Amino acid sequence: MSLFSRPSKASSTQHAPQSCQTPESIDKSKAPTSDQTVDQMINKRFLEEEILPHVFKPARYLGLEQGTYHKSFARSAVRMAVAFPDLYEIGFSNYALKMLYSLVNQQPDYMCDRVYAPAPDFKEQILAHQLPLYGVESFVPLKQFDVLAFSLQYELNYTTIFGILETAQIPFRSADRQNPNEDYPLLIAGGPGSANPMPLAPFFDAFIIGDGEEVLLEALATIRQGKKERLPKAELLKRLGQLEGLYIPGVTEKAYKRIVDIAENPVDVAPLIPLIGAVHDRITVEARRGCDRMCRFCQPCFINLPVREQSIENIKQSALKEIQKTGYEECSLLSLSIADYSYFKPLILEVAEALAEENVSLSLPSQRADRFSLDVAEAVQSIRKSTLTFAPEAGTARLRDVINKNLTDAEIMNAVTTAYRAGWNKVKLYFMIGLPNETHDDLDGIVDLIRRMQQACLDIKREPGLSMKHFLDINVTLSNFVPKPHTPFQWFPQDTMEQLYHKIEYLKDKFKPFKGVKLNFTDPEISKLEAVISRAGTELADVIEAAYRKGAYLDAWDDLRNFDRWFEALAEKGIHYEAYTRDRCCDLDEALPWDAIDVGLTKSWLQEEYKKATQASSTTPCFETCSVCGVCGAYSTWPKFIETPTFKNVKRIQNSVDQAMGEPEVPNTSKDPVCKVRLTLQKLGDLRFISHLDWLRMVYRAIARSKLPVAYSKGFNPRPKIGFSPALPLFTQAEAEYLDIELITPVTGVREKLNAFLPPQSQIIEEVMLPLSVPSIDMGIEALQYRASYSTGTTCTDPQSQVNMSERIAFLKSQPTLPVEVEVTQKSGHRKRTTKKVLDLVPYLEALEVDGNGQVSFTLRRLKPEGTRQIQSGTSQPENADQTNGVETGNDDSISPSARPQSGQNVEESDVLSLLPVSEAGPGSVKPSWVLDLINPNVQWSLTRTCIVLDTRSKPKPAMLSTVCGG
Repeated sequence: MSLFSRPSKASSTQHAPQSCQTPESIDKSKAPTSDQTVDQMINKRFLEEEILPHVFKPARYLGLEQGTYHKSFARSAVRMAVAFPDLYEIGFSNYALKMLYSLVNQQPDYMCDRVYAPAPDFKEQILAHQLPLYGVESFVPLKQFDVLAFSLQYELNYTTIFGILETAQIPFRSADRQNPNEDYPLLIAGGPGSANPMPLAPFFDAFIIGDGEEVLLEALATIRQGKKERLPKAELLKRLGQLEGLYIPGVTEKAYKRIVDIAENPVDVAPLIPLIGAVHDRITVEARRGCDRMCRFCQPCFINLPVREQSIENIKQSALKEIQKTGYEECSLLSLSIADYSYFKPLILEVAEALAEENVSLSLPSQRADRFSLDVAEAVQSIRKSTLTFAPEAGTARLRDVINKNLTDAEIMNAVTTAYRAGWNKVKLYFMIGLPNETHDDLDGIVDLIRRMQQACLDIKREPGLSMKHFLDINVTLSNFVPKPHTPFQWFPQDTMEQLYHKIEYLKDKFKPFKGVKLNFTDPEISKLEAVISRAGTELADVIEAAYRKGAYLDAWDDLRNFDRWFEALAEKGIHYEAYTRDRCCDLDEALPWDAIDVGLTKSWLQEEYKKATQASSTTPCFETCSVCGVCGAYSTWPKFIETPTFKNVKRIQNSVDQAMGEPEVPNTSKDPVCKVRLTLQKLGDLRFISHLDWLRMVYRAIARSKLPVAYSKGFNPRPKIGFSPALPLFTQAEAEYLDIELITPVTGVREKLNAFLPPQSQIIEEVMLPLSVPSIDMGIEALQYRASYSTGTTCTDPQSQVNMSERIAFLKSQPTLPVEVEVTQKSGHRKRTTKKVLDLVPYLEALEVDGNGQVSFTLRRLKPEGTRQIQSGTSQPENADQTNGVETGNDDSISPSARPQSGQNVEESDVLSLLPVSEAGPGSVKPSWVLDLINPNVQWSLTRTCIVLDTRSKPKPAMLSTVCGG
């Protein structure tokens, strides 16, 4: 099968996101014609049949999200792809990437696709097949795009950029992409990493400095004109160098950042809904850009000045609109310091109240202790209660003055004890170690602060009249200080590796007597590499590339990171890492590698802040008094704070300060159900590449968007009362699955309501209203029916193939036992123990047949306790265990009676119990793959669950509900 497919006829360009589309539903209508501008497209059938069955989470690479644009590649004047150098789950959660993706696609003549770093298994597969990495929506190789725009969020992801370029078959260095015979995309980067672009300067053509919304569109317009004029790349880069907000290596001498007013120029961000779980699987609404606290270690604060705020009404309406579009159950307000929003308390009360009416919770990343308000905390937690988070950063007031945290011990203690008294018994605290001028007294200050917190909360617990059931649990995260460009601390040296390890061990020893305190430390080697890359110039480019060549890839992941690759690369280039972290950039008058990047801060002001830090002198936040940092004067701009808000109807949060004493009452947020609707729905096509859990999450969101009167459970984490069929294995389709939804009021037309929010491959084909007395789906299942086809290099209809298959199935049906060995994980508290059990499939398996088209069908039956058989358990083997497993090889039809496959599946004890004679066994615990492995484990099976057979208890009236087979 060819790696590429011929493009087909193009359709008209679309400007609005599609609510329920997948690539399968648009391939024929969206692919460009061969006489247009697409040279090759990825052969999707080859991808799905030869590569994706061999990788983890294949849906990462198929663009299955709802709400995407899927604009025509061929009919767009400029084609761009946004790239995130990390796995899909991380990259999809990045708000800036989704914003720029939406912004570009909203322009009539431009299109924007997306790409994320391939996981190692997928990377290995596409390199082995020489398949170029592609845009997940268009399936066009990245090297055919005009622009490839990367987001630089984290230094250790820099090597991952090369992994994307290598799999995309694009040369790493800008100089190597100037060949007039090759037309490669321009490489642009943006994000916090652009504050010092020098380590990556030899690889990229341009860097966006500051806010990207305006300058990106200006750059695309310049590129479009350059395409019309057929400008050489060098000339095009000169034109781009004239745009404010772009740094062009080798062209620009000084680059000035762009500042966008987010209130006057909002971007309508596409409501992308992933079909696999993302790290931040929730609504994100930008409330505030920039921070004016002036914490001296914080690079995001200084490079994003000045502060700009959205109005409360705009934030609330944006959140409500996103809820309707996505069906998410959680909303987060994006800001560097949301607690510093001009009218923080009214904002939270107003938005939380509006979200609560939709059963959606509001989450905040952390709260400032000096801005902590109990009624605000209750409002945030009114739907789902979670742990409160505070960031003292340092253990003593003196060191907090050094870093300009502007936070006292009393404010920190008051926030924690007030929350505990109101019922919160868990809190997260963030500290840093290795800060400038830090001493052991400051480390002891962390220990003492937490000791006093626990003692104060213990005293509260002992107060007469209170019924506190739990002690205070504290999760402490301690990260290492990393000096960053454009901050007053850019001149401070970082602690040596030995010093950081000493401080970690010192704190571990100090906290040994503590109960209820969990410590989390950042590896000093991570922080050391971050500091090296942050403070380096162009000379580090060779090191980053060498580290990738040695295997450094996806280094943000603990299980993939190998520091030796980095340190070997540094040594080979004659660079000692301490030269960057201890010696370099410590002279206030020294020229810095990032001096060509102007973010508005005057160097003299940064130097003055550095000196004030050495004297433990704090600076007031700029929302109190302007400190004349230089940003507003340099760019003739000023902070944009909202005007005094007015509210028509802000209700009092029920569990408020006056009522918050001891253990809070569990809120009753649900109404009792009166009936339930049983739906029959499908899972077909590309949806076989998403897990059962992800599929259920997709259905949950569709139900939320449909506004059905769903009943919710009671408690601090209310969930909709929904029941599903047994889990479908990955790569398995389903023609008729069951879904029960309990309703607080009867409703008709559920099928039509939900189908409007479900993709075409997961439509509802039947609905029946039932009384609540009808047993759940799991309790009512008698059997599951399956159909499977296979590929061995010939078609399933090959006569010889059918003969072999028929003979094999006839043999299996003649056997008295069909033993299968599985691994069983037994849980005891936090411990797990894995043993092997050999189980007989004969009592479960029936109707095993093969038809004239080479398709195998079989049924897995529920057993009563007396009918369940187990051959052997533990680690012992069945008879004839040393014989061959009876798999067909070539024309050899000899079969061993044992017929035992090596399934290698790990089954939870809770699943295996249903196979043993202890209760009625559900067929969902017997894996259909065990049956297929008995037939032939050496072929690629395509499995479909065709039918779920329910017993009479689940069918109170035969005319009301019958077995659904194949729709």
